[in-house]
Amino acid sequence: MYFIMGNQCIGHLLLAQDHHSDLKRMPAIVVHTAGKSILFGEHAVVYGHPAIAVPIPDLKTTVTIFPLIREENETILYEAPDIGICENLSDLPKDNILVYAVALFKNALDIQKIPSFRLKIRSQIPVASGLGSSASVSVAVVRALSQFLGLKLPTSKINEFAFELEKLHHGNPSGIDNTVVSYEKALYFIRGLEPEFLQSPVPMHLLLINSGIPSLTAQVVAAVRQNREKNPDMVNALFKETGDLVSIAKTAFLDGNIVELGNLMVTNHHLLQQLNVSLPELDVLVDIALKNGAYGAKLCGAGRGGNVIALVKEENVHSLRQILESHGIQEIVHTVIQ
Repeated sequence: MYFIMGNQCIGHLLLAQDHHSDLKRMPAIVVHTAGKSILFGEHAVVYGHPAIAVPIPDLKTTVTIFPLIREENETILYEAPDIGICENLSDLPKDNILVYAVALFKNALDIQKIPSFRLKIRSQIPVASGLGSSASVSVAVVRALSQFLGLKLPTSKINEFAFELEKLHHGNPSGIDNTVVSYEKALYFIRGLEPEFLQSPVPMHLLLINSGIPSLTAQVVAAVRQNREKNPDMVNALFKETGDLVSIAKTAFLDGNIVELGNLMVTNHHLLQQLNVSLPELDVLVDIALKNGAYGAKLCGAGRGGNVIALVKEENVHSLRQILESHGIQEIVHTVIQ
């Protein structure tokens, strides 16, 4: 029996004196992972077209593993205080991320028994917002388990395992979210190919503007798939135009052509509108940004909620934030990509 008290997972095991002495001898393992944003190409990327994504280091997921050395039987506790979960692994559903991760490690790496531990997840990334909450958690869990087990898994393997966990959340993800989070670098991504890392010669100031409307990725991706099945010529043409735009954006990114990138973001947003994944509330946020110092703005992620991303002149960041706040927007994140 376990329960939450003061953001801690309490139970007979955690109150044992031997357990506390174990923690003094063996330190906890702490892993931090970033959020992410799609700069160009969402939805089209699922169907083999390119996309560009950037990490958001100002938003973090933290996964901590506390070894339970004196537990001879395999005892694994899962603690997610942000959502009020504190359970033994055996009591969790099969589609729980830690249940799936433990099974994945055992099967893929031929591990018979995993030492006992307690895993705790805390995240600054709002869920259903298009900022990679699930991907950040997936990568953090895989990386923490890898370190706990003494494995020196390369980033490519961390990414591979995280992609399997992402399928729990999104069914048929492209893999771009877990890839940009795993490597924490801006990248040009085509499904099934190795990512190409991008670096701009100039800093890019981005504002992430949360609409406050949940963006349910699996549902929106399914709706786009249904739309494509009903209107293949129209949707495929939009995807093709998006892919061509991303290729131009890649060159602009590498050249540090901020003005061109901003224009391309606006065009990408219009394509997403035609794909029927925007909302009036998102369009309003894009318009506010464009009228108040942004080079460009667009929805990011699945859409129908979530965030708008704006590329902003450094000197306009503060004033645009104030204007957005005057419109009732409470969650705004400023990050710099280079």
